Amino acid sequence: MKEHALLGCLMQPSTPTSPWPKWILIAGIVLALCGALSLALAGEHFTDFYDPRETSEHSAQFGEENAITLEPGCWVVNIEGSDSDYDISFNYIENDEGEGDGEGEDGVVSDDCRTDFQEETDVDFVTVTKLDIKETSEILVSIDCESDDGCENPLLFTNGDAVVIKMITDPTVLVTGGLCCVGFILVPLGWLLISINRGRENKVQISQNQIVTAMTPLEDNVTPNTEIPTTDELYKLIRGELPMQEEGEASVPSPFADADTRIRTPTATKVGGSINKASFHTPENPPKDDSWEKWDEA
Repeated sequence: MKEHALLGCLMQPSTPTSPWPKWILIAGIVLALCGALSLALAGEHFTDFYDPRETSEHSAQFGEENAITLEPGCWVVNIEGSDSDYDISFNYIENDEGEGDGEGEDGVVSDDCRTDFQEETDVDFVTVTKLDIKETSEILVSIDCESDDGCENPLLFTNGDAVVIKMITDPTVLVTGGLCCVGFILVPLGWLLISINRGRENKVQISQNQIVTAMTPLEDNVTPNTEIPTTDELYKLIRGELPMQEEGEASVPSPFADADTRIRTPTATKVGGSINKASFHTPENPPKDDSWEKWDEA
């Protein structure tokens, strides 16, 4: 009784598995799918951030007086097609003149700056230069054309730093990126928690099986041999009437249909008792032949 009570205490039902890992995995998959769907629907909105025709704030055309005011930042100058026919210069304007004591050598705008903005559209654009503007300044753009029928495409000025900040703070980008990022985080997290729960369940099951095996008495696994021969069987066995059969001896049938080639054990004959037999001859009934005389002489 004590063993059964102890076994009952050890075999208490295991703690139910928490459903949260599965819900986390499902939520991650749903969020990732929603983010991918939003990205597909808002594809044109994202490409606008890489198109100079959409992001440019100023332009300069050949044959015109191009004086533009640029705010601080790294300005990217693009032109559609090739710029091989263009001869362009950028100078600060001071005292209503195109040269003077502006920043840079002889008022030339510096082109040493870096920005994360890059043009990626279905139209071929060339980056002419990048202008490093430290403070709001007025710039004179001088364009000379080396061909008579060329230089028709305008120069497009894009503030790369401002475009990057605008892209990061755009609501559509934030929602789409947030859905994708959270979904991609929750999917592996949910899968990891599910794997941990499965490992715990297998460990508990193995431990319970080991406890059951250890608490089960050894006698329960041993089947006692209760076959006791009867008195008649013992008597016949002592007299040799029950031949012992060898275990594993198989009776293999004959391969021929008209002949039996199996080895047969001869039937044991009854052995025992005295070989002397009582005589039927008496003085009143002597033998009729002379066989007794021969036996007596021998």
